[in-house]
Amino acid sequence: MSDSLTSEALNTLHLPVVFTPDAWQHAVLLDGSNHSEKLQLDRLSNIVRAAFKAHLADPNAPYVVFEVAKFVSASDADHEPLLRLSLSQLQAADQPNALLIALAKEQQR
Repeated sequence: MSDSLTSEALNTLHLPVVFTPDAWQHAVLLDGSNHSEKLQLDRLSNIVRAAFKAHLADPNAPYVVFEVAKFVSASDADHEPLLRLSLSQLQAADQPNALLIALAKEQQR
């Protein structure tokens, strides 16, 4: 972790966390009905934890990119095993501040 952690950087961890629809679809939702609710909750917890860890490693960056393991189906066996996500802070005049988790390629737009 960075030595320059400020109370402001740590306070961002108290903000609500939101996902873009694509990030939610690819990172949290598990295909098929045979996955338990607990498994999806564990997946969500791991993603948020990885996002916070990336944020704390570089708290002054406008956004950070981090990776989590994908759930790979048999049809996706040849694809990349890691999913690249980004974390940024949403600040809009008419909305409360929040932390946004998006696919890394969404952040590059």
